[in-house]
Amino acid sequence: MTDETEKKPKRRVERRFIDAKTGEEVAASTVVTDADDVAREVRVHKVEATGDPGKRRPIAIALWVLAIIFEVLALLVFNGTITNIPINATVCLVLLIVLDLVCVVIAGQLWKQANHIDPPSEANKVSFFLKSQLGAILSAVAFAPMIVLMLTDQNADSQTKKIGTIAAAICLAIGVGTSIDYHPVSQEDLLEAEETAIALGDGTVYWTTYGHKYHLNPNCQAIINSADIYQGDVQAAFEAGRTQACKFCANASGSDLLKDLSTDEDEVGGSAVDEAIAEAEAEIEEAA
Repeated sequence: MTDETEKKPKRRVERRFIDAKTGEEVAASTVVTDADDVAREVRVHKVEATGDPGKRRPIAIALWVLAIIFEVLALLVFNGTITNIPINATVCLVLLIVLDLVCVVIAGQLWKQANHIDPPSEANKVSFFLKSQLGAILSAVAFAPMIVLMLTDQNADSQTKKIGTIAAAICLAIGVGTSIDYHPVSQEDLLEAEETAIALGDGTVYWTTYGHKYHLNPNCQAIINSADIYQGDVQAAFEAGRTQACKFCANASGSDLLKDLSTDEDEVGGSAVDEAIAEAEAEIEEAA
């Protein structure tokens, strides 16, 4: 029977951190992990925070206009106004609806990216909502009227009506679903996040390739074993789509600083995260 006191050997693993603006290694951090938990080599990626939405908004607007044009053309094909087409009318109708969808999806993504780079102000709630969710609103405009007109057209072929309505309804759901900004950010959010990052450190935050949040602690348990660590300021994180802080790194108000797992300084409150930190520190002291 294995001795209960026997523990797996520990080893120190060197992790590299990447500056999001330059793509260069900027720091190294030593943590203790299980011997069978071998750290992978971090790949360097170049990410730069421009702080400029560039042409994203004008392109998005142009695509929305094009989507409305496709919507009108689809209705004209549906009601028989346009008849001189080289393919079957139903096929043409579905094709126009799909082109409508492609336009609104791309436009919605570009608009959300621009809002994360240059967020609207939350001073006016109505204006903030409209600017943040404009993609979803215009996606609805690009399909909802078409669905209503198809359903209320008493002279249309029943088969064409059925196919067109179903196709438009599916595209409506996809367009709105992909264009909604589920985590809209404002100028005030960005400023507060920057101030919090500075208050809890030096303004530097960290994120990973597939993670959805940024971290205030490079040794946060959520990214402790990640192969790719990006390092930059909050603006760079927002531009990369990481607009929310990790809940393990700071509490909801951003006033609770968690210790670096490779040190034994400071004290933290009694939560599940605190217990994980205390356990990691005990392992560090034992390995040392």
